[in-house]
Amino acid sequence: MKKMVALACAGLMVASVVTGCGSKKDDADKSGGEKRVLKFDSFSGGNGEEVWKDLEAAFEKKYPEVDVQMRFEKDLPAVLNKENATGTYSDLVYYNVGQKSGFTESQLNSGEVMDISDVFANAKDVDQAFADSSVSKYLGDGKNYLAPIMYTPGAFFYNAELIGEGKKYALPSTWDEMFALGDQLKKEKGPALFTYPVKGYFDNTLIGMYKQLGILDKALSYDDSTWTSKEGTKILETVGKLVAKENGYLFKDTVANANAKDGFTNNQQAVIDGKALFMPNGYWVKNEMSKTTPEKGFKWGVMALPAFEKDGKRAIASFTEQAWIPKQAKNSADAKKFLEFIYSEEGAEIMLKHDIVAPVKGITDKIDKNSDLGKAFATYSEKNVETIVGASYAAYDKKALPKLDFNASLYGPIDDIATGKKDVATWKSELIKLWKELKANPVK
Repeated sequence: MKKMVALACAGLMVASVVTGCGSKKDDADKSGGEKRVLKFDSFSGGNGEEVWKDLEAAFEKKYPEVDVQMRFEKDLPAVLNKENATGTYSDLVYYNVGQKSGFTESQLNSGEVMDISDVFANAKDVDQAFADSSVSKYLGDGKNYLAPIMYTPGAFFYNAELIGEGKKYALPSTWDEMFALGDQLKKEKGPALFTYPVKGYFDNTLIGMYKQLGILDKALSYDDSTWTSKEGTKILETVGKLVAKENGYLFKDTVANANAKDGFTNNQQAVIDGKALFMPNGYWVKNEMSKTTPEKGFKWGVMALPAFEKDGKRAIASFTEQAWIPKQAKNSADAKKFLEFIYSEEGAEIMLKHDIVAPVKGITDKIDKNSDLGKAFATYSEKNVETIVGASYAAYDKKALPKLDFNASLYGPIDDIATGKKDVATWKSELIKLWKELKANPVK
């Protein structure tokens, strides 16, 4: 699933990962002091474990005095909270912002994440756009706290064997064309136009729409006019039209699957099986769904968000995955070296062998343009497509708003609109109230 890092132990899907397994060493203190131990904790997910084994081996070859001890956990926040309570901390953590648990945000807001600005000063090959992004400089104080170590187009994914030039269905370039295709599908009693793994996958869709309509900075800083503006209203109405039950564009099992344990894969499988045409996702989905993707008749395609008008702006938000160093880390020096290694040409090339792209200068030039990955990244260069790098909502004071679940408040109503429990007008009024609360309570 998105925002997860590696499949654990047996290489099973994220749904069936066994927790608590290590990459090669079970005892964190087994080195007996002969080498410096670097404890790297990650949670299990769609990109696979092999890339981390390769990075570990290459890093240890370069720094033979360091013993990298990797651990992959399905419920990483629960494990780390328990260990932190006893004074035990990781040296490096791979767990993204935007998770349901809000674990990384809580660590950031409570001052438990180390300033790693020196990593970006030393990493000469890092793409500066990512280093300067609001994700990396999450707290808005000019310092880097999160290291975006891979990125992917956060866009609409589809079957390129079914949709595109010369295929059964034409690829829509505007929202009018998108909905016209949906009407065609309904008339033909064909597949659904759209599905989504879970409601949170609308994160990059909304950010892309902010960019298209010129309200990105306002929306990310909780400007009062965000949702009262005609642009904000158009965004909500477009999403509402796409998912509303009465319109019939959404795959009928979407909400039920999205709210069942590991049911997100069923919605992704719906695209593979031809039951739905489009879904918001990232390139990790290829590896995540590889075991159930047929060798013939299916190829992943990536589409930028449709324009709101003919020849209008389209957008792709670059979704990043991040690592960070706890302020209490015992070996922050080697943790920083590991991050710098990822940002090196050698580290980036290791990741690229696994179809993972690090934000390093020149690395996209080494992608095979005819490969699935090359075609996915070529979407960035299409006509009228704008790219958003590392956009993040402004941090807010969680202590002042202890009961607020940001993701549930922003994206939760999408499920309710899809099931008919709520309408767009209600979603809009809730967001106006939410933005006022967030604006009034910046992180301190």
